[in-house]
Amino acid sequence: MGAYLRADTDTLLMASVEKDPEAETESVAAKSGKEMSSKERDAETEAQDLKQLASEALKAMQNKTTLSADSMSKSPSTEILENYNQQPLHVRSRAEQWELPRSEIQLTDKLGEGDGGVIYHAHWRGLDVVAKMLKADTDRSSSIDSDVAKADLINEISVLSRLRHPNLVMFLGACTIGVPLIILNEYMSGGNLEDYLIGKRKDRGGKPWQPPPKLVLQWSVELARALCFLHNCNPIIIHRDLKPANLLLNEDGHLKVGDFGLSKVKDLAKISGSYRMTGKTGSMRYMAPEVYQDDPQYDEKVDIYSSGLILWYIALGERPFDRVPAEVVADKAARSNLRPNLEPVKLRFGPEFAELVARAWSSDPAARPSAGQMVEELEAMGNRLKTAKAKGKNCAVS
Repeated sequence: MGAYLRADTDTLLMASVEKDPEAETESVAAKSGKEMSSKERDAETEAQDLKQLASEALKAMQNKTTLSADSMSKSPSTEILENYNQQPLHVRSRAEQWELPRSEIQLTDKLGEGDGGVIYHAHWRGLDVVAKMLKADTDRSSSIDSDVAKADLINEISVLSRLRHPNLVMFLGACTIGVPLIILNEYMSGGNLEDYLIGKRKDRGGKPWQPPPKLVLQWSVELARALCFLHNCNPIIIHRDLKPANLLLNEDGHLKVGDFGLSKVKDLAKISGSYRMTGKTGSMRYMAPEVYQDDPQYDEKVDIYSSGLILWYIALGERPFDRVPAEVVADKAARSNLRPNLEPVKLRFGPEFAELVARAWSSDPAARPSAGQMVEELEAMGNRLKTAKAKGKNCAVS
């Protein structure tokens, strides 16, 4: 979808430009001298926002004759999209029609909380949903700065509102005007993968639960498909915080990637020059060596590294180096090439699956497979497993 704009956004922009200015003036004048209702004020504000947005977009088109040689290669539609993406979030929310009235959201149970935010089970327009919002300053007991927490949530809204994929948690809308800032996502009744595996372990008296091979491959493929989508967006989306706690399960046990608060849009226009990524972003236990070492030019392959560790976790039902502090794991992984033991994975799933995991967590980003390659290889393993089962054979996936 280019810069992920919905098709009806262009129609909305053009419609706002084509409005008869005299008719608009008359409409506003007719309201003068009497107090406007709340809905009328909202409508007037929205009209002004869209008018400003359309005006800025048209300026980009009109100015294309004075652009530099580098930018002359851009099409008028690219100019419009780049200008559009610079608009405030509340302007985008109205243009794309995902700004939600707060009165429609009914909070029920608290599902969890982090340093900067709190998550509630909620009802909205007849649906069970999840509402994520910022903590009030008076409720903030952690050291995280409120501005940082707000920036993360705004980033999550900005990223998720542009994306649609079966293996990404579905964005339903947000409240960006007023406080607190709220993002509404689909409710994933299966919880997160980390809690699911821990719960299974508790049910077994503390013994690790190893998911059946079919389920391991299903989750692995679903994770790889989500990354394949993100990494092939234009510009590329890097999640940067992949871990089992951010992988959610629906009622049918299918996996979706969530929590895009730390995600990064990699601007392809900057690749030929220099771009800088913030260091040590994400969760230490699943952090790629180049992130831990503050490499300013790491790319989407950091997600592939994290996925390799997650596949190991899924395959064996054990968290990598569970008894070792996460920061120690990250440090030794970066400095001493520390990795979990692949022999149990090879024994259970065969050499091909184990080799894919080893390539995914390679210390050399260039040696890691792309997400698309992972999808192809994992799907091939799944097909072989189906064939073997159909023939009544009990064998590894590769």
